Amino acid sequence: MSPGRAATGGERRSIRGLFKFADRVDVVLMALGTLGAIGDGCSTNLLLIFASDVMNSLGRGHAQQQGSATSVHFMHDIEKSCLNFVYLAFAILVVASMEGYCWSRTSERQVLRIRHLYLEAILRQEVAFFDSQEATTSEIINSISKDASLIQEVLSEKVPLFLMHSTVFVSGLAFSTYFSWRLALVSYPLVLLLIIPGLIYGKYLLYLSRESRREYAKANSLVEQALGSIKTVYSFTAEKGIIQRYTAILDKTINLGIKQGIAKGLAVGFTGLSFAIWAFLAWYGSRLVMYHHESGGRIYAAGISFVLVQIPWNGTPGAETFH
Repeated sequence: MSPGRAATGGERRSIRGLFKFADRVDVVLMALGTLGAIGDGCSTNLLLIFASDVMNSLGRGHAQQQGSATSVHFMHDIEKSCLNFVYLAFAILVVASMEGYCWSRTSERQVLRIRHLYLEAILRQEVAFFDSQEATTSEIINSISKDASLIQEVLSEKVPLFLMHSTVFVSGLAFSTYFSWRLALVSYPLVLLLIIPGLIYGKYLLYLSRESRREYAKANSLVEQALGSIKTVYSFTAEKGIIQRYTAILDKTINLGIKQGIAKGLAVGFTGLSFAIWAFLAWYGSRLVMYHHESGGRIYAAGISFVLVQIPWNGTPGAETFH
């Protein structure tokens, strides 16, 4: 098997093994947390439904005169929309709290179970096992603590963020079609202009991060070997050679850091493309209002829903973890 295929298989197994230590309670918590993340992702698009009604009411009430019967109806529509905002706020409070609590709780439970199983596996070993290990006790403890903290961070933060932003992407397309199918039909090809740069940025940044970690591992190994045999290094006056080798490795990490900065700069620069898309949506939406008699509030909501699609592909925190 080639190294590339082996690495890919290892990544897939690691993703499946991320939830390997979940019991029935954890499954329930993850299901509730997933529902909360989906509700949290749909909240902004749901808000646009009421916002479009308010904008339409304001547009109709602009030409109305005070004291007329239509003015009373206008105020009734505004008050109804304001109450809908309040109800939605309470619903978002529930689903967002459920998302945060359930994923945080299940991450603590699973990491605690991993620590217990690791300790049991260590205590089952014979004494000769510890004598044959090159790593010290502190290194083993630090390693399991670091890995457990990383797993807990992924379960409590990265997974719900990924689910929420994925929901924002899907619901943005769905609600954009619901508000104005004409505007959505014209806007769909523009999604590729947002997805392709985001995917390239994520893949390239992940590659640079791996290369940077590999170079730093080489530098740490060199320092560890030099300090482990410091007497030999000093007796052969090899300090300058080791320093030069160490400097050469760090120079590679500097170049990788420069490439990372350029990649992030280009990703931020692609926001200019987003502004161009917004301008196109505003222009075509105005033509739909003038010539197809569509509602201004629904056109506005459709444009904002499509704009929300761009969020998961424009440098979302933690998104590169799942690329």
